[in-house]
Amino acid sequence: MTKLFGILLLLLLFAPVSWAMSPESTNSCHCFKDRAFIPEKKFAADKYLLTTSFNSFIAVNFNLSKRQIVMMKMKGGIDPDTLLIALYVAREGGVELDNILAILEHGGSWEQVFSSASLKGSAKAKDVFAEIVATKGNTTVAAEIVTDQLLQSYFGIGEDEVVSLHKEGATGRESVLVNILAQHSSRDSKPADILIMHSRQQKSWGEIANYFGFTPKETGHLLKSP
Repeated sequence: MTKLFGILLLLLLFAPVSWAMSPESTNSCHCFKDRAFIPEKKFAADKYLLTTSFNSFIAVNFNLSKRQIVMMKMKGGIDPDTLLIALYVAREGGVELDNILAILEHGGSWEQVFSSASLKGSAKAKDVFAEIVATKGNTTVAAEIVTDQLLQSYFGIGEDEVVSLHKEGATGRESVLVNILAQHSSRDSKPADILIMHSRQQKSWGEIANYFGFTPKETGHLLKSP
């Protein structure tokens, strides 16, 4: 019996861990426990809904699969905000993502990234690069700057619309979600109207998605990645 237990323990230790790396995982090594909208716990699935929608948004913008994004966050131990900024800088600046991550991994700053790499890109992109440097290592703020740029280019909205959503209290992830719902639901609602359901009417994001006919998981699949 002891021998059998030892064999089972070895199998568990060396078994593949892909089950823990589903596309909806966080950047740590656990999965969301609440993934369905339940009226009695209406806010429970909000974090999952916002994360899976945002992962889809990143995936379609950078032609990646959601699994690739999660693997980089989990297996590579890359902070989600840092990864988003690096993906944007690599694409817009015409440099290799791995080169950027290598500099950061060895304690380099974003300022060093921009001085070490031969960044190309449009004048607009270079303005964004300057804004990233100006955050002085605040990746949360820098990631919001990048998200705003992606929102404008992907959904074809103006900077004033993005600013208006922020003034209403929306984070970058929430701005992405309201635009996804406005674009894909059969109801004729504008992103600002959807945001007000959350910011002023105190509805949860799961509740709002349900109103538009989507489960949290379905909402996360509205944007198709490779």
